[in-house]
Amino acid sequence: MIAIKIDGLTKSYGGKKAVDDLSFVVAENTICGFLGPNGAGKTTTFRLMANLIEKDAGEIEILSEVVGGNKQSQKLRFLQDVPELYGYMSGYEYLKFICELNGLGDIDKKIRETLQLVGLLEAKNKRINNFSRGMKQRIGIGASIIAQPKVLLLDEPISALDPIGRKEVFDLLIKLRGKMTIMFSTHIIDDIERVSDQVIIINQGKKVADGTIEELRGKYLTNVVELKFASVKDKTRFKKAFGTKGTEMEERSEVTRLKLVGLEEEQAILKVLLRERIRVLGFNVVVPSLEEIFIEEVA
Repeated sequence: MIAIKIDGLTKSYGGKKAVDDLSFVVAENTICGFLGPNGAGKTTTFRLMANLIEKDAGEIEILSEVVGGNKQSQKLRFLQDVPELYGYMSGYEYLKFICELNGLGDIDKKIRETLQLVGLLEAKNKRINNFSRGMKQRIGIGASIIAQPKVLLLDEPISALDPIGRKEVFDLLIKLRGKMTIMFSTHIIDDIERVSDQVIIINQGKKVADGTIEELRGKYLTNVVELKFASVKDKTRFKKAFGTKGTEMEERSEVTRLKLVGLEEEQAILKVLLRERIRVLGFNVVVPSLEEIFIEEVA
């Protein structure tokens, strides 16, 4: 089932489009990484989805429920990059406050379960002012999920955290996988690769790529193969037998390695290797990294 459906979403400020005819879908109970450089329109998109600002055009559906006008989805929660917390409260008190605002019952059980999930049960009586940044992010996520939303939007949830805080938040996202649909924005590529089932890349308000990491890598394959031969003699024999065939050969620092760029098909290499009985220790089809794809699309 589709959890998020965005169609032709547009928002302008002062004549400049922050979100420009943006369309995508996100499947239910998956984690979607929303990647783009600073100023790409990620936060604006989230604020539109949460109906905190008014769109100029387009449609937003959360689990088939149309969002817009005075109608916000009760199935969605949005956590901004720096959560607004009451520092004088303890973690327990803050979650109790959130439960009361949302009219939830069985409060004590819900709070303890949520604190356990976000790894803060032992710190439940500690004042939020004394939390680390990672702990504050996790209590913010806890406050967002305690009402059990179907969709959770996290705006740059780890960009300001140290390595320990980042790991804590990622561990939490992994725990939440399958329990709800999570869409988190970031400009840090490593964050996307760690947990995302789907990646959406935007630049200047427009979608420039969308798919799983494997799908994106397959789309951007560059027909590059690296070979490691058993000996320099094997490499020399291969170069002579293979010829050029419109392929550029690049010598590697290791003398038994060879890089072939611009291949029409990898089978041509295999045919030569088998026909000439040339020994190889490695045959690697070079796959582009997500970083290379990102740079190609936004540079």
